[in-house]
Amino acid sequence: MISLTLSDKGKRSVNQDLILEQAAKDGSYLFAVIDGMGGYEHGELAAQVIAENIATYISTVDSINPFHIQKAINKSNLVIRQKNAVVSGRMGATIGGVLIKDEIVTYFLVGDVKVFHFRNNHLIFESTTHSLTTDLIASGSITEPTQLSKYKHVVTRCIQGDVKLSQAEFNSNHFQADTDVLIVCSDGVHDQLDSLQIEKMFFKAASTTDLFHHLKTRLTAEAIDNFSFGIISLNPNKEFHQITQSI
Repeated sequence: MISLTLSDKGKRSVNQDLILEQAAKDGSYLFAVIDGMGGYEHGELAAQVIAENIATYISTVDSINPFHIQKAINKSNLVIRQKNAVVSGRMGATIGGVLIKDEIVTYFLVGDVKVFHFRNNHLIFESTTHSLTTDLIASGSITEPTQLSKYKHVVTRCIQGDVKLSQAEFNSNHFQADTDVLIVCSDGVHDQLDSLQIEKMFFKAASTTDLFHHLKTRLTAEAIDNFSFGIISLNPNKEFHQITQSI
């Protein structure tokens, strides 16, 4: 599995995002974006602590599965709780990613990192963020976009010391190596580009590598917040027009 990745501070002074990649002995492959919470203290430290603890736990298993992902998140959650007690403050982060094993991809998330799954250049899955905006829309409490915008960055799940609030959501799908491309990104990306805009980029790009450069150029010019993303595919140089012709 090949990933093309970028993590940038955008217009912020510090980058609080981190990208984590890990493979197990059986070939199961984990990719995640960890987004330190700017509304809390030491977001960059929180992301680092979480990445290190998840990586340490995953390195002890022969095969990665959803159970191990949640155990790794729980472990990092405990460490964050301990550090919060020491500094008498609050630090935390959100996380989202994919686990690929054989022909199955499992999407997982806690918070507002997003996962997109494209097949033959078309979107077949987009994760839903754990945010107050999502909850308000689902309940029908608020429908006016101007009212919803102020709640956009209020997350309802995150890794910040409370195990009840750090339960990951898991969904699975079939992964077709010849045609599928996965994108995992922080909110600094999906705040700027929605799934339709990204889908249109597929049809403008000649290959996965070309798509990466299109995203990099656009985000470098426009993103205000930290932005991090990974494009995961079997072959980053596979030409998209060849994929389209095989439909």
